Amino acid sequence: MIPFIAKQDQLERKMAEWQRLAGPLLTTDAIRSYSGHPVYALTLTDPSVPRSDKKAVYVAQPHAHEPGTTAGMADVIEQLIAGKDLAGKPTALDRERILANTVITFNPIGNPFGRENAPELYYDGTKYDPAAFRCLIFGEDPEQPGCQWKRVDVWDLRQEQAPDPVGIVYEPIDEFHYAEPNRTRLSSYFQLFAKMDAMHRYEYWLDLHQMMFIDGNFEDTGYSCQIFLPIAGLEAEAIAAENEVWASDITEAWLARGFAAAAPHRSGYTGAQAEYFRNTFGDLHRRMHRITTEVVTNRQKYPVEVQVKAQSAAIEATLMRLQGKGIHSA
Repeated sequence: MIPFIAKQDQLERKMAEWQRLAGPLLTTDAIRSYSGHPVYALTLTDPSVPRSDKKAVYVAQPHAHEPGTTAGMADVIEQLIAGKDLAGKPTALDRERILANTVITFNPIGNPFGRENAPELYYDGTKYDPAAFRCLIFGEDPEQPGCQWKRVDVWDLRQEQAPDPVGIVYEPIDEFHYAEPNRTRLSSYFQLFAKMDAMHRYEYWLDLHQMMFIDGNFEDTGYSCQIFLPIAGLEAEAIAAENEVWASDITEAWLARGFAAAAPHRSGYTGAQAEYFRNTFGDLHRRMHRITTEVVTNRQKYPVEVQVKAQSAAIEATLMRLQGKGIHSA
């Protein structure tokens, strides 16, 4: 099986190796979360080329229960630095061109507190049925055993009958408050982005996620990956058009590699969940291109390698597009 890098200690060992190999091509930044964990940003570029001659892309993942996102990023970083993927296969990426033309920042573990409290390295459907997996993510509702607890942006231990243990989707942001990273700018995930964006002023943000691809009755949808576009109305018109073509490039790259990719889909969040995204991402969607991958997790039907390679394929397709070599490039 391809190496699956998803825990903090695994990442830090690879970071030391990558730095030895990459030298000045790799820069590491970090913030320290309330829980004391470093939250890393790894930036790859050729520093001899001015920023004005490059495009900048931010590749990140906020959720502790979606480790395939981290593993996929590690696979691409390995390709860009070592010239091979984690399984030892030579990369098809034009590394010199990419690093000369692009600033690429990776946030491989957006919530290290949750990831370190996660019980498994990855989820392949053999240990958790869908309902149990959702209880692991959000915590089990104390008043409804076997059901997941509610999903909120920020909550207060003093005001909630919280699950025990707390769901791994959340991180502590102070003594009493917990947050879901991609639903509030109080999270480490957003604080790190703000720091890095001030340095590089990103034009693109590829946000990596995972889901089970089952319907409300836990039935198989037949898909293993899909691009989610922002909630309707958030993007500027020109940005929305580019996002759609970018999403199509990734989808066709998935299909070409044999993944069961669904057509890109605009996020269907409504109510409070939609409001979280409007508050946290609204101004960013009017300024920059941002789309979301969803790649399968916790399904016995799909080998765990799919989690790694579908995510890395999405990043690779993005890098190709930024070199003017996307499938739908003019």
